[in-house]
Amino acid sequence: MKKLAGPFYFIYKLWIGLVFWLTLAILYPLFRIVLSSRRFYPWAFRLKRFWSLCLGILMGCPVRCRVQGKLPKPPYIIVSNHSSYLDTIFMYRVFDDYFVFLGKGELLKWPLFRRFFRTTDIAVHRENNRKAYTAMKLAADALRRGECVAIYAEGTIPHSSPRMKPFKNGAFRLAADESVPVVPVTWVSNYRIMRDPEQFFEPSAPHIVDVVIHAPLSAAGTSDQDVVHLRNEVFRVIDSALPEAFRKYDHRQRHS
Repeated sequence: MKKLAGPFYFIYKLWIGLVFWLTLAILYPLFRIVLSSRRFYPWAFRLKRFWSLCLGILMGCPVRCRVQGKLPKPPYIIVSNHSSYLDTIFMYRVFDDYFVFLGKGELLKWPLFRRFFRTTDIAVHRENNRKAYTAMKLAADALRRGECVAIYAEGTIPHSSPRMKPFKNGAFRLAADESVPVVPVTWVSNYRIMRDPEQFFEPSAPHIVDVVIHAPLSAAGTSDQDVVHLRNEVFRVIDSALPEAFRKYDHRQRHS
């Protein structure tokens, strides 16, 4: 059955690529204008939200967002699992508050898209400790300006997605150092739409973008033990909303 569906998966991935790059190219002149000065960055954020809406419509992927707690006032740190290249795009659909992304340094090589990481967003070069430290300092500066920061705590899309890999400490150390809350987010179904664009015949199809925004967690305390506890608790919360087959923990047993 998968072999028969393979050509459909391939065609749909081509369609995703086409609408992604075509809409970005059309909007690019506007992006250049609103990214020319920091005072216009809120307009750039609104334009990204509009772009995300267009992509969702063209890909046939409506968004179903469940909010399980009242969002704190900015600034706060958004921490989500990373199961698809589309997570970043749809993040703009579900958060009204202005935020900047911490993304892998390789995104600076993407045409057009790299302009975001040379202006509003922050590129992280994890293989270079000095550059990684600089990226976290820029993220701290953004929080101090009252901006939210979005981070994938896994650092990359794991081969086992949507089953998560262990979280890195950076996001939680940042939250503790800056005394800002963490908002956990679970992308439940994006892996069904497209996980890896380079795996041409991997399952890929239109699907509801099912996302859960969990209640915020306090980052009070700055000890290493506090950071590890916060990291583990955020992992548990995000994990609890994944499809049962992909969870690391048996949450029903835990809370019985």
